[in-house]
Amino acid sequence: MLLRSALKILPLVFALAAASSAQKQGSGASPRAELVQILQQRYRLTSIGPSFLGLKGRAGPARQVGGVVEARRTGLYGSLEQNGCPAMNVRGESVEVTRGNKDMAFAVGEQFYVHSVHVGQDVITLGVVTTRSITTPRGTGRLWAVANFFFPAESISNADIGAIFGALDQWLLPVMPRPAVAVVPAPVAPPPPLAPAAAPAPRAALQAGMTRQEVLAALGAPQREASYGPRVWLTYAGMVVVLENGSLASVDRSGQPPSKVTVRSEPDGADVYLGTNFVGSTPATLELPTGIYKVSLRLNGYKDWQREVQVPGGSELTLRAHLEK
Repeated sequence: MLLRSALKILPLVFALAAASSAQKQGSGASPRAELVQILQQRYRLTSIGPSFLGLKGRAGPARQVGGVVEARRTGLYGSLEQNGCPAMNVRGESVEVTRGNKDMAFAVGEQFYVHSVHVGQDVITLGVVTTRSITTPRGTGRLWAVANFFFPAESISNADIGAIFGALDQWLLPVMPRPAVAVVPAPVAPPPPLAPAAAPAPRAALQAGMTRQEVLAALGAPQREASYGPRVWLTYAGMVVVLENGSLASVDRSGQPPSKVTVRSEPDGADVYLGTNFVGSTPATLELPTGIYKVSLRLNGYKDWQREVQVPGGSELTLRAHLEK
């Protein structure tokens, strides 16, 4: 009788032991999983179309545009082919291209969308694609790259954000504010009646010809950022700072909010361009300052669609395009 009871209990003991082991393994992996989530939230990943995995050579259009990062050093390369893009191993200030096509070297200031993040035992991998089309000897299009950043294993296992962000930002620095930081006021913010009195101090420091970094140093992160050709609009409370070719050109203190422009197409999935800049895929909602814009839609197998649109301040517009084959 005792033997039969013991035999009945043994499976339960083994099951509890297995569950305990799995729980320990899961808790050991959690810091790395949390680091992945932190990186994904920081870079606000861009979602790519169905042919992203290379089944058709080049990747499909972006389905959802995320944050933007900017190259801060030379040594990074890109390729028109996502499958054949260069893989680069970055250790401190040195970079080594281990495989792939080096169609073009990226200059300091080139901007990218981050479309994927992977965290290994001693490496963080970022998959990036340029925010604009670039002409190379092999053709014209957005360029792809993979950067492997190597760290001491303990930095990743301990999720040492300070050391990790410090190293990543030396090469690829986020240039668009995260919405949670940009729109949520700090608990210690002064009451509304005092806000206008505090604003003139940084604004008085603005001077024509200042670089983008100098403007950000004076005013902090903008609430919104938009670009069109060589012009960039940085929106702050009560004013919009206009940069042209990277330098401060003017300051608009009229306080008009940006306009919402919704772009739709039939069929969906067309690439949306403002001038030569890729800004998303239909259906898309853009926030644009007052001005005149050249909007283009492109979709494989269909004729390009173009319109010149005048956007008044604080308005809401909808563009509908029926694409023809």
